[in-house]
Amino acid sequence: MLYGPGSRPSLDEATRILSTAMPAYEAAGVSLALETYEQVPTRDLLGVIDAVGSAALGVCLDPANVVAQLESPRACTEQTSRLVKNVHVKDFAFARQDGWVGFTYSGARMGDGLHDYGHVLDVIRPRERGINEVVEHWLPRQADAETTIRTERDWTRATLEYLRSTL
Repeated sequence: MLYGPGSRPSLDEATRILSTAMPAYEAAGVSLALETYEQVPTRDLLGVIDAVGSAALGVCLDPANVVAQLESPRACTEQTSRLVKNVHVKDFAFARQDGWVGFTYSGARMGDGLHDYGHVLDVIRPRERGINEVVEHWLPRQADAETTIRTERDWTRATLEYLRSTL
């Protein structure tokens, strides 16, 4: 069965699909990382990975995503630590919407938001374990393309400077 936008397999189907596919990945020397995601609770993601039981199947840790499930990024980091294959490096923040009703959850310049990336470094130890740290942004819409590009470059520089400062 093919799954398109807005649809996904059940946990049992995902386990079956991955159990069938993983031997080919293993034979090719390829690891597969399933991202922590707002639509799948971390415990369910880990349940599927554990049920498949392949050392080549793990987690792409993006602690910012799980906030939409009302999960703690710190708890997600700790729960997934043994299976992490790569990490998304970004910051995030909450801001009041105009009129003070509701909140916006979006990206923030690294170091200006709420994400405790130092905790990820302490728990996951990506550099000791050879785990990739992938710079990613949730850049809010800017006034125009030029401002968006300039802001993205600034955020990228800030993230790289942050990462270098933790070496």
